[in-house]
Amino acid sequence: MDYPSEHLLSSIEEIATIKESLSLGDRSLTSAKGLHVHRRDLPGEGVEYTAGGRLSTRLAFVKELSGSRNVKKYQPGGWEFKVEETLELSRTLKRASEDLKNWPPEKTKIYESGETIDAELVNRVAEINMEHHEDNSRQWRLGGLPRWLELRKRFLEELKTEWPIEYAELQLNRQGEKGISKLLQEHIAKAYVTGYMYGRGWISPEELTQATMHLGDVVANRVRHGFKGAKSRGIAFADVLAHIAVLGTVDGSVPGKEKEGKPESPETKPEDKPEGK
Repeated sequence: MDYPSEHLLSSIEEIATIKESLSLGDRSLTSAKGLHVHRRDLPGEGVEYTAGGRLSTRLAFVKELSGSRNVKKYQPGGWEFKVEETLELSRTLKRASEDLKNWPPEKTKIYESGETIDAELVNRVAEINMEHHEDNSRQWRLGGLPRWLELRKRFLEELKTEWPIEYAELQLNRQGEKGISKLLQEHIAKAYVTGYMYGRGWISPEELTQATMHLGDVVANRVRHGFKGAKSRGIAFADVLAHIAVLGTVDGSVPGKEKEGKPESPETKPEDKPEGK
């Protein structure tokens, strides 16, 4: 019988340990990547760990009281590629479950407060966006694929660090990887262009804030719609999108360019009317 690596065994142990520390509702989420891990105490012997599919066990071993591991079953295969993803997901879920306890009171208050969005200001930004469609579209396309990849990386890294609940729920969304990528591209583009319009002097600080809050709210609604039991809040996504908007503001504040009029939209159509308004 082939013998699994110590890294694989340690990863399975960590997944199972984290799973045990989560609420009943969150435990099932650890298998979202398709890997099912279980832990069972064996009185007087140690702990048994199993991993594999929902109905098939690919790995089974016992960690004895002495600390040594005794492998009972091991079938190498594609399931092993899911281990690192599941471990990362489990760690994120653990952070998310503990997150609110460790936040400063100010952040907790902001997160739990209701988001008030001024639809009139949001509509105003959409109208200005359409007026400057060519300029905004050209500015967004200017960075091409490298810019999009950089902004997506920034968005996900900051979301994971500051708002792990939203990060975990975004990753588990039933829209799948392509759906999530499309959702992020659309709203990251809109946030960037909104910031660009502010940098050009076409919208006010209040309009920038309200438009960004609206974008965050739309993303949160999509996440909640695509994942049963999701708790994502618009304020979390808006906070990260606001940093994307700042990059647009910097690019819009180019010395020597006359700031006038009002704006338009990029390739991903940030000129669209606000959803649900």
